[in-house]
Amino acid sequence: MQIDLGDAGSAVGTARTSADGGRVVSVEVAGRRAAGCLIAGRLVLTSAGATPEAGSEVIVCLAASGRIFTGVVAWRGTPGGPDDAALVRIGDPAWADLPGPDPVLGRLVTNRPELPALAFGIQKSEWAVRVTPWPVAGLVREDRFIAAEPMAGARADRLVTGDAEPARAERLVTGDAEPARAERLVTGDAEPARAERLVTSDAESVRAERLVTGDEESVRGERLVGGAAGDVAELAGAPVFCGGLLVGVTGDGLAVTSVSALCRDRGFQEAAGPAVPRLSPVELAAAQLTEPDDPRSPASLLRAGARVVGFRGRHRLMDELGAWCSGAGFAALLLHGPVGQGKSRVAHELAGRLTAGGWATLWLDEAAPDEAVAAVADVVVPLLIVVDGAESRPEQLRALLAACARHDGARPLRVLLLARTAGDWWQLARSDRLLEGTAVVALPVLHDEPDGRAEAYRQAVHDLAAVLPRVPGHAAHHWPALAEKLSAAPYDAGGRALTVQMRALADLLDAAGFGAALTRHKPVEDRLLTHEQRYWSFTAAWHGLDLPEPVAQDVLAVAALVRPDSVEQADRLLAGVAGLPADRRAPVRAWLADLFPAGAGRPWGGLRPDRLAERFAGQRLAASPGLVTPLLPVLTDSQRRRVLTGWARAARHTDLTDRLTVPLTSLCLRHADLLAAATAEAATSVAAPGPLVTALRRIAADPASDVDRLVAIADRLPRLGDLAPLAVEITQRLTDLHRRAGRTAELAAALHNLSVRLGDLDRHPAALAAIEEAVVLHRRLAAEQPETYEAALARSLSSLAVRLGVLEQPEPALVAVAEATELYGRLTERDAGAYRADLAGALLNLSLAFGAVEQYPQALAAAEQAVALHRQLVEERPEAYLADLAAALSVLGISLGILDRNEPSRAVAEEAVALRRRLAEQRPEAFLPGLASALTDLAVRRIVLGEKDDALEAVEEALTIRYQLAEERPESVDAEGLEWSLHVHRVISGQEGE
Repeated sequence: MQIDLGDAGSAVGTARTSADGGRVVSVEVAGRRAAGCLIAGRLVLTSAGATPEAGSEVIVCLAASGRIFTGVVAWRGTPGGPDDAALVRIGDPAWADLPGPDPVLGRLVTNRPELPALAFGIQKSEWAVRVTPWPVAGLVREDRFIAAEPMAGARADRLVTGDAEPARAERLVTGDAEPARAERLVTGDAEPARAERLVTSDAESVRAERLVTGDEESVRGERLVGGAAGDVAELAGAPVFCGGLLVGVTGDGLAVTSVSALCRDRGFQEAAGPAVPRLSPVELAAAQLTEPDDPRSPASLLRAGARVVGFRGRHRLMDELGAWCSGAGFAALLLHGPVGQGKSRVAHELAGRLTAGGWATLWLDEAAPDEAVAAVADVVVPLLIVVDGAESRPEQLRALLAACARHDGARPLRVLLLARTAGDWWQLARSDRLLEGTAVVALPVLHDEPDGRAEAYRQAVHDLAAVLPRVPGHAAHHWPALAEKLSAAPYDAGGRALTVQMRALADLLDAAGFGAALTRHKPVEDRLLTHEQRYWSFTAAWHGLDLPEPVAQDVLAVAALVRPDSVEQADRLLAGVAGLPADRRAPVRAWLADLFPAGAGRPWGGLRPDRLAERFAGQRLAASPGLVTPLLPVLTDSQRRRVLTGWARAARHTDLTDRLTVPLTSLCLRHADLLAAATAEAATSVAAPGPLVTALRRIAADPASDVDRLVAIADRLPRLGDLAPLAVEITQRLTDLHRRAGRTAELAAALHNLSVRLGDLDRHPAALAAIEEAVVLHRRLAAEQPETYEAALARSLSSLAVRLGVLEQPEPALVAVAEATELYGRLTERDAGAYRADLAGALLNLSLAFGAVEQYPQALAAAEQAVALHRQLVEERPEAYLADLAAALSVLGISLGILDRNEPSRAVAEEAVALRRRLAEQRPEAFLPGLASALTDLAVRRIVLGEKDDALEAVEEALTIRYQLAEERPESVDAEGLEWSLHVHRVISGQEGE
């Protein structure tokens, strides 16, 4: 049941079906009646003031149907307190779980004002749902929201009861001084109800100025509805929805207790259990991945988000992740491992644990629009963002990091990246400055000893058996008995979490005799797909579909490979399936939506888990390799990448490799005009990119491949990693094409890029030759068109200085960087906004170049200018340039010290330490190494001034940081930095000779 708030209703998002009042109940005891809401199965959330002590029996009535059940208070907070809520568990044997999704619990995460909310109360005179809306004004003290007075002009357009008989609207009350207009007042009956009275809150127009959560300051909310005193009680226990998420429950005085506050109560958490898997952010609802929580088929029990099988082990990892989440500011972590290793399950477990601390979790939908992702910048509460399959989402990852860069850092903001590899895609992604220092964790197998694997299988069998009766068509079997039989003898199902669960599920289904299941010696994916096929066929018949088997299989393979963005695209995809009549597309689309539900208005989701989807799609592609061809023009770039990625992963199945490898390469070659960029991106994201790399090499060597195609490939290949040599080959080919065509500007740019890539591969003489030619060409272009090409010349000169420095040619390097600095000076005079940062960087490089040839006064002058410019940049954009200022201060401090200006040198070093400490507090992974270096520099400055104790304190803190980093991330130890800190410590402590 809902009330239309006009334009206000679009401020957050579309309400989910669970937020329409269908799960509202009445809770009654001792003649008192209050509202409540079913939040999971038999669990009801209501008001503490409306319920007796824990353990007491109450009556629960479904508002929509009027059916009555008995329940017991499982947990009760403090009436009138900040935890004014209660949980009631329905124990009545006549109860049956309601169809449809449970409400998703959420919290407000920004300071946006006037977010519209809906409260669902109970009509006092009869069992019916009464809707009372008010806008949510924002946040109070991190986790409490204010329900404010109704917005001016908000109309009660529709008031709907849940009763078949016309209900009388005795009173329709607003909180506004002016009477509300009731344009339509209807019930669930065809006949309109009579509105006998339409009044404001009372004769004196008392307004509901504010409703607050448990705030000791008690910002008052006098009344939401007026008239008789009993009217207020009608909303006690009412669930409050915002943006389709359940965010709170009203108490006796209509104060709203937020769900986020309840989640921090241990008693509530224990009583709710898995009913509170995480808190979803209201304002980020458009970016949140939504998945059905009701099991539709046996395979749906294997979804990590279903959390059917209990979480096992991983104690050290979970402790490390908990430590990673401590502290304010931004931090990212890459958790990688093969498919089925348990990455997603770890992320769900972490989200559940953080919920107890009031954290919200955004499980980022791959289809989320950039504008929805951008709202991350406004978050003011602790937030965990999970990016599953990060290796296949480069554009979205860039958009997310851009939003995170705008976050103020006052609260924790954590981005957990889940991927199968940390290979070439990661080399590309980590070039983003925000990912500097990101921890990379390889997830091991769950159990590497037989006893642990046998116990994991036993637990999986019993946990799955407990839930299988909830799967449609699977309630008749005595699953616990089958589970006992299967687990009677130890069985080693392997060490990967998903493999264990898949085997356990397949064994249970086979033991129950469902269908003509394959034998236990067949691949477990095939055994489960046999059972899924049974479900797919049954559902197709229910939808009135009688498709030829090959056509049905092709349709299902398309659904497994592609998740369309719209109904129009879905129909165009189905039009590409051979043998599917046009008049069957709509019912087929409905069938797929039933099989694979999707959120965000998408026609269908996908087969889960991914391991099953890849196996099924691979088998179908092996039988019908031309299936994808007619789909390609319909797909977006990201969807093409997804298809190629899925195909390449399916080709890793040993029985499919020979049948899929050559057709995949052939597809990429035949459709290089559509697939060149997608092929490059897919090649960086899969563990075995052989067929894709073969295609890329042939495309690059093909005389028909034009410049745009080659650039599209090169731009998507990393500078380091396995694919870096291929990128050099393609960039060399581009230079040859430009040279033959006489395109000077393009040749100069390509030579610059070639030099960078050659340098990354330590091919320094070749890199120097390429950049020297680029400088010659850019100098010629700049002489002819200075306003167009001087910036390119300055960049080439800067790169030339780097290459000369690597080859230990400091004098020519100084000449190059000095010319680059002069050019950037002229460019800054013309356009300070565009080139001031470049000039600041060039001056810093110039200082280092002067120092390399021992021209220390000139080095100091350049460093002082660099610091001055960086200070200006920090004033304008501190989040972008604070680290650069800290680096410039370090160089300035060293320059001052070399010239024996020791006290100014110490002061500058202290400022550098203060800045780096500030940065490290916000992003320790990225900036702790720099803090250790700055502390070591400060120790040197202090010992020179005879401040031994202070110097020893600084260098010991530096060593503590370095040892901590070496223990946490041994693969990224700065050996030279550690040795320098140890040397300084030995000098200061008088142990240099030891």
